[in-house]
Amino acid sequence: MRAEVILMKCPESKKIFGVRTEERNGDWVRTWAFKVNERTAANEGFDKTIIRGNLYADDDYNGCPYCKAINFVQCGKCGKLTCWNNEEKMSCAWCGLTGNTSRLQDEIDVKAGDL
Repeated sequence: MRAEVILMKCPESKKIFGVRTEERNGDWVRTWAFKVNERTAANEGFDKTIIRGNLYADDDYNGCPYCKAINFVQCGKCGKLTCWNNEEKMSCAWCGLTGNTSRLQDEIDVKAGDL
């Protein structure tokens, strides 16, 4: 089984967090989220992880350690992932792009960070 850690950012706390993902039958499943600081994330190479495909939440996925969101959106500008609590309009926690949200496509390309 292949497992990778990707980074997401919480728009409420403005903090990054790690998300453990594992590949299951060609899809990626989010299994656990945890607090991580930028230095540790960079040292571990979490900011370099790239995954491609469907990205689902496991039934036991704990969500963002800050706002508890289970869902996320991918920014159309920077391509990074931000927590999403079903807001119709929001800003990317990474680059600040503001706009209306739409249903995320199942298949995405995720480059985890660039701290």
